[in-house]
Amino acid sequence: MIIYLFRDKDADDIFALSTDVTGTNIPLVTQTTDWLFQEALDSIEFASPWDIGDFRDVLDRLKADGFYLFQGSLIESSEVVARTPKGLQRH
Repeated sequence: MIIYLFRDKDADDIFALSTDVTGTNIPLVTQTTDWLFQEALDSIEFASPWDIGDFRDVLDRLKADGFYLFQGSLIESSEVVARTPKGLQRH
């Protein structure tokens, strides 16, 4: 299943996952919430060190509601970090 990661434009720690590429099914957190697309994720190919079992509850909510809201921070997989040349930052 392809799921889409969005971030609240005004809050670096508010995220949503959606089954809809447009994100229009994600409810607003505040009246000014503007969801910004971050990336598409394939639930079959989670990056190391995670696997699909780590996200079973999230995937169940996505199947039931079509979206999942959470607070957190993005961390790069070791594969992305290894491919990023020194001195460059991914945005």
